[in-house]
Amino acid sequence: MTNKTSDSSASSPSPKPGATDSLWQPSWLHWLISALSGTVEIEKQTAWLKKHNEELRQENARLREQNAKLEEIDRKLEEIDRKYATKKPKSDTN
Repeated sequence: MTNKTSDSSASSPSPKPGATDSLWQPSWLHWLISALSGTVEIEKQTAWLKKHNEELRQENARLREQNAKLEEIDRKLEEIDRKYATKKPKSDTN
């Protein structure tokens, strides 16, 4: 009959003499993976924000052009009003 070892001891390697603390390595590796994952996520968000900001700049430019056109139309309408506005003679008013 063979001795049965526990699952945890079978899956984890035994520390070698002179090796650094086995607890330090997984926590360091975990920290590195987390840091790199965070960096990737931040870079994704930064790229999305840059794209979104460019879209907003383009939309603002389009709206400024429309606003300038509306102001021009409004100015022309005011000129037409002044040019063609007629005063009613006093006899027309009751």
